[in-house]
Amino acid sequence: MKEEKKSSYKDFFDAIILAGGESKRFGTDKCSFEIDGKTMLQRVAENFENPIIVTRTPRNCRIEIIDDGKGPIKALEIAIKKIKKDKVFVTGCDFPFIKRKVVEYICSKDYEITMPLLEYPQPLLGCYDTRFLKSNISRIVSLQDLIYLANNVYLIGTEEIKMIDSSLDSLRNINRLTDFYTKIKIFTKSKILLR
Repeated sequence: MKEEKKSSYKDFFDAIILAGGESKRFGTDKCSFEIDGKTMLQRVAENFENPIIVTRTPRNCRIEIIDDGKGPIKALEIAIKKIKKDKVFVTGCDFPFIKRKVVEYICSKDYEITMPLLEYPQPLLGCYDTRFLKSNISRIVSLQDLIYLANNVYLIGTEEIKMIDSSLDSLRNINRLTDFYTKIKIFTKSKILLR
């Protein structure tokens, strides 16, 4: 992957991109898969000022951490040591159509966790309070577990996100080649969870 151009964005949050999966369902390294001349990882990374990319394969990125291959939670544990801002957006390279304005909207909400709600909450398009994430990462088995530990969670329904991204393409998770041809047709209302 070529060195990306320096972004002109000034983020009010940090960003972590998990890029160490095995891509078994995709059939090849999806982070290196090109769409219109850019890899899926480049397409995601260009939405952020200085994304922290956690990978098992060196990818020649600005801020890159080599993961030991023990899964997304361990990768996140390694990456959160580099977080400096009060919020962190966590995603994967398999959301190549994510739009900057959707990320900013998600991170603009003042909750311990904010993430889209499709058929289920989508933690790999989530914005997390850094203190909350750092104090709870060792207590979880999956990112979904964080929802049950948070005092307040904002699940953004597709009806609300549609106001910012009418196609809902930002929410498309590409795990198989056939996912390129599947549009999101899930309509959910936003929910606030308080404990």
